[in-house]
Amino acid sequence: MEWKYFPTPKILDPELPVLQAKGTYKYLKEITGNGAYYQVAWQKLSDGYVALYGTTSIQTKVAPILNDIFEDEEG
Repeated sequence: MEWKYFPTPKILDPELPVLQAKGTYKYLKEITGNGAYYQVAWQKLSDGYVALYGTTSIQTKVAPILNDIFEDEEG
């Protein structure tokens, strides 16, 4: 049986980074049955995306949450 990856998903998890190279991360077929791994990123290929798995999450930069309160100055 030949391994195939999924075509481009319609919605990517926005909290996971998209990587150009696999690096040290693994494909699903490489970690099946090992509960220590979970999805940490997507790898962009020429014709779609494939999920990458690791044992530690990738830290991404998150914009600060602005909780500014603008009071109504009228009246």
